[in-house]
Amino acid sequence: MKIGTITFHGALNFGSALQSYALQEVLKGMGHEVRIIDYRSRDYEQYRFFQPRHPKMTLRAMRCWRKQSSRKAAFAEFSKKYFRLTKRPYFWKKESDMYELAEQFDCFICGSDQIWNLDCTQGVVGPYFLSFAGDSRRVAYAPSLAHTFFRPENFDEQLVSDLLSRFDFLSVREEETVPLFQPLVDTPIDVVLDPTLLLESDDYTDMASKDVLQGEYIFMYLLRECPELIESTVAMTEATGMKVAYISENNLDIPNSINLFGVGPEEFVSLIAHADLIVTNSFHATVFSVLFHKPFRVYATDKSGARMRDLLGNIGLSDRCVSVMCADDVPPCDWGDVDSLLDSLREHSWAYLRKALS
Repeated sequence: MKIGTITFHGALNFGSALQSYALQEVLKGMGHEVRIIDYRSRDYEQYRFFQPRHPKMTLRAMRCWRKQSSRKAAFAEFSKKYFRLTKRPYFWKKESDMYELAEQFDCFICGSDQIWNLDCTQGVVGPYFLSFAGDSRRVAYAPSLAHTFFRPENFDEQLVSDLLSRFDFLSVREEETVPLFQPLVDTPIDVVLDPTLLLESDDYTDMASKDVLQGEYIFMYLLRECPELIESTVAMTEATGMKVAYISENNLDIPNSINLFGVGPEEFVSLIAHADLIVTNSFHATVFSVLFHKPFRVYATDKSGARMRDLLGNIGLSDRCVSVMCADDVPPCDWGDVDSLLDSLREHSWAYLRKALS
């Protein structure tokens, strides 16, 4: 079957790139011909260097020009090496061009990542709900709503209901978010794993082999700056003597540390695979910590922590997810038990895909 997937594949975000790759590889492994639709939503404008309507963003880009250039190059290299994109890009200003895709593919899959987080996308973005798919099969695989509520101005319930009603199969990534959309559609909404978890650590061996950092280190990765998490990391490095590797647009006041902002998704995977401890508030840093059996702590807030709480609760690692950071040792776990629980979740997700694509 010819399948087109649509997601945040072009975001300068490690999780976005890695989940795009993972779903592509999963579908290829099932024997399908897969292309990632090279869709450029309005959000892509944030990656332009010059922002005539947003002078503050232009000044910020000028201050970080070298770092940003290195980061963009690393992501571009990853895309070229790992993605199978459509022959041409599609742009939000001419979304009508996307209707031609219905003649090229038998099935479309939207997901994963936060493409259904209406606060992130500032309202409904039709292509992420497969508005262009015509009579082709429509499948949602693990799109994330991220939150259990949206700002009213971003949530057009009737429009969402109309778009969801066209799907043949529906799923989301977080169980906590099902009640937000299920009342809007008759088709049952399943809960499946993020595609990065359908692969195993061995599937990321090439990425993990990237030589980034030598010696013992703590890897701290923050999607959003969190003073409490930073303070806890400082306490950990002082207690252990290990250096801290982190990725941030800004240099942080952490002793014995190195900022690796310019790295790409391959290096991100390698940094987790070889770290002695991971401290994060990122879902995908959590995912790869689990896949590589690493000691880790996750700081989860009430609004954005649903994805981490769901995953860790389902694999018996709820104690890794905290709302108050501390410098105590990470408690040991039986990775055999974790892998068994994860395999059960994988089988459910594989069954969903097999049914949706049969």
